[in-house]
Amino acid sequence: MNSTTLQSALREWTMLISAPRLWATFAIVVSVFVAIGPSGTMEDMGVLERAAFWTLLHGAAWTIAIVVITLAEISFAGRLHSTPQLLAINALIAAPFVAAAVELIRWSWLGSAPSLPAYGHQLVVCLPLSVLFSLLTHLTLSATTPEPKSGSDATAALKPPNDAAEPAPLTARLKPEMRGPLLHLTVEDHYTVVTTTRGRQLLLLRFSDALREIGTTDGVQTHRSHWVAANHVIGLKRDGSRLFLRLTSGATVPVSRSFAERVRKRFGGT
Repeated sequence: MNSTTLQSALREWTMLISAPRLWATFAIVVSVFVAIGPSGTMEDMGVLERAAFWTLLHGAAWTIAIVVITLAEISFAGRLHSTPQLLAINALIAAPFVAAAVELIRWSWLGSAPSLPAYGHQLVVCLPLSVLFSLLTHLTLSATTPEPKSGSDATAALKPPNDAAEPAPLTARLKPEMRGPLLHLTVEDHYTVVTTTRGRQLLLLRFSDALREIGTTDGVQTHRSHWVAANHVIGLKRDGSRLFLRLTSGATVPVSRSFAERVRKRFGGT
């Protein structure tokens, strides 16, 4: 596991722990377990002990599941395009770790000696829970969208241009309110940052795979980490020996030497 993977994982964990949806779901699930008292906890424990037990158990299970699932999502980014398949694989990877944690907590709290049959039973129970964890993690991360860097950029980006091009397949991966004509694609760690006329969103997708899904959108790659739509280019800009494209949003995109000739031919300049 390299440092970039860890940076991406830390970014996602930060997003998750700051998401109200995660904490609301956790509180509901723990409350249900405390209320019904499964596994004999209703008979053997008072309400406060029961609340402490299920909070600890679910806290450990959810933490382990989210860590494992997040790392799995990053590892499979760009390799699996089917969301159900990705969720299933994430759950299968996480379930053994979650079951082990549950068995250890039951042993330390209830005195239930770990055994292979007991672990097998927990594995069966934890598999559907891991599917829930995987779905919750995926939905929470997919719903997280970074804010534009400045107010002027945000205002300009929200103004749709007069183009009626067929929607790019890539936009189907975005939240409905973010779907619009493509403006700019760029790379950030394992993510592709997709900017449309309606805003920006991070996708856990390789840049090369994102480029395959631009469809009929007319555009040009300016750098190994940047692509822009032609209709949203104002012109070229020089800063010493460095070349940039100016966009309708007010942003500038770097042009690397390997792409400079084709960009100059397309948009003029020397």
